[in-house]
Amino acid sequence: MKLDQFWEYVFSEEAEKVRMAWDWLAEDERTSVRDHLEQITRDPDRIEAQRVAARYALRVVAVPAFTLPDGALEFARELAQGIGERLKFASGQLIASTKNDGTWVTASDIEADQRLAEAILARYPDHGVLSEEGDKVYRGQEWCWVIDPIDGTTNFTWGFPGWGVLIGLLYKGRPVLGVAEFPPVGQQLYAVRGEGAWRKTVTGYGDGPIRAASDKAFTTTQLYAVGTRSLKPSPPNIPCKLRLPGSTGFDFALLACGACVGVYDSTVHVWDIAALWPIIEESGAHVLTNHPGGIFPLRDGIDYSSVEFAVLGAATSELLSESLVRLSDRFALP
Repeated sequence: MKLDQFWEYVFSEEAEKVRMAWDWLAEDERTSVRDHLEQITRDPDRIEAQRVAARYALRVVAVPAFTLPDGALEFARELAQGIGERLKFASGQLIASTKNDGTWVTASDIEADQRLAEAILARYPDHGVLSEEGDKVYRGQEWCWVIDPIDGTTNFTWGFPGWGVLIGLLYKGRPVLGVAEFPPVGQQLYAVRGEGAWRKTVTGYGDGPIRAASDKAFTTTQLYAVGTRSLKPSPPNIPCKLRLPGSTGFDFALLACGACVGVYDSTVHVWDIAALWPIIEESGAHVLTNHPGGIFPLRDGIDYSSVEFAVLGAATSELLSESLVRLSDRFALP
């Protein structure tokens, strides 16, 4: 590979090309290239598109080489589907209680969380499990599952169809596998880093690989998903039709499938986004948080119930650059 082709691949914002360029480097060359990319992300004299491309390349090469645990994808997909089927019949039938942080929880949240954790530890006893309703402290395990038994509990409680079961798998603190099951709409999204993002439906319609939209600029006819809290103190400066599904996972699923061109949520926890992270990136979309240093890799010994951050997603680098400008009053990279 020639040097000009190498840099073309690095800044291509295509994961496969970035990995090819990275594999071309000798081990001792990678540190200097990584340092150069990090300098670009902080350089105010660079145009935003260059900083976005550098951030994308750094995310791709940040995950060390891995081999999934035996049967992990099939296990996660079947587990999410099974739990989702059980939950579907309880949606709209329960009374929720309020947790200390002001969010809702139902008996189904707690039961589903326990079932998920028990199934994971029975299959992979050496793995960690981090969850919204269970253990919230990351303990530095090489492999750690991050689960949200019901993402969108308010929707679930009232019988509104925007909720799902989220199962993510981290390797050395970084997401490498994600499954998002949405029983009310009969769809499951899943991805493994480096292997693309996929959709499976109960009807078979729309099955196969998914890709984010290819739009380069915002228009008034596009859809843009936001979290409810993101409307305070005023709606975001986005010239699209705003949608409020009420579930971070559902929002980013819409982005990955190409239904929405962007997402902004001002108040997120790691279990809201871990499963969707590989799905988003493998679909070709972009995602950023305003957590100092980035939310991933997770840090050993941290109680993630106390870690809140904002998250921003866009279908293309052009839309991400425009989003960072338009949302500069409420979302700024540290």
